[in-house]
Amino acid sequence: MSPFTGVFTEEHEALVAEVRDEWAESALSTRPADRSAAERAVREAYTAMRLEPPRSVVWADSPAGCLRACLGDGPDRPGPTDAFSPELALRLGRELRRRYESNPWRELEDRLVSRLHDALGPELWDELRSRIGSRIREPLWNRFGVRLRGHVLSRLSDQLPSLLGGHLGGVQDVWRDAYRMALYTCALRTAGMRDERLEAFAEVTRHLGWWIPSRDGVIVSERPEVLLRDELERLHCASGPALSWPDGFALHAWHGTPVPGWVVVDPTPEAIGAEGDPEIRRCAIESFGWERYIAEVGLPLVAEIEDPRVPGSKLALYDLPEHVFDEPLRVLVTTDAQARNVYLLL
Repeated sequence: MSPFTGVFTEEHEALVAEVRDEWAESALSTRPADRSAAERAVREAYTAMRLEPPRSVVWADSPAGCLRACLGDGPDRPGPTDAFSPELALRLGRELRRRYESNPWRELEDRLVSRLHDALGPELWDELRSRIGSRIREPLWNRFGVRLRGHVLSRLSDQLPSLLGGHLGGVQDVWRDAYRMALYTCALRTAGMRDERLEAFAEVTRHLGWWIPSRDGVIVSERPEVLLRDELERLHCASGPALSWPDGFALHAWHGTPVPGWVVVDPTPEAIGAEGDPEIRRCAIESFGWERYIAEVGLPLVAEIEDPRVPGSKLALYDLPEHVFDEPLRVLVTTDAQARNVYLLL
């Protein structure tokens, strides 16, 4: 491949597409980890960094399990779905900060940036980083690092409301790291270079879900066993968790919106009325079914006419009380032989 000199060639485009697709496949994997291969990859990554291999590799079954494992095996350690007490959250925060300071990825990333900067020069490196980044940011960073990882962080914030203020910088996972692994892999290869340390860390990332490296020991987790999305690639499942791990840690989502489990599993008009968040109420009504909700709640019919655009179709307009979405709206239901559609009108 011709080295990058300011012109992004078809060869460069093909490389970025290939590496991007490889990391997208890894980010969506729900295969159980090959634990022997994963532990071997962890130790080889440390060796590549000229570090002593970690004294221990501790396995957890989920991201929440990774955080619990940082606290050791004490009797007060929370279970898979338990909230952390303020005291344990403080302990965990201190432990994660300590591990962050000894995370070898920080050193490696600094070295990679310095190497590319020196080899290409500041202007050409900035240009190359921008060219690659623009091609992988949406399919890797936004798709996984922001959306999927963001859902997990939202779920963890239920258990650790005092923790998620920046203390997770030392926690590695394929959803966050797919972008960075692809960026540096493409940059090095486009510049005619390679780095065995990056290749070793990439191998670890391919094997695991979340992992927390440090000099004295590494905590690693399984991938999710369920990862379901809708046609727009938003996290979604209409019958159960959209994301779940072997230890029971799970997330429910409705077309990209994180929701409590009842929204998907057992929505009722009573539960919908008691819900304080209008966005969750909307998702719950969609899960329950608009026509069913209209019938059971008894929304007042404003008008019903034949649809002049579609013979045999009807248009029915209902008033939606202000308390449902915190503002007065109307619901338009269109009905024909093939489908029923619902529209919310201001």
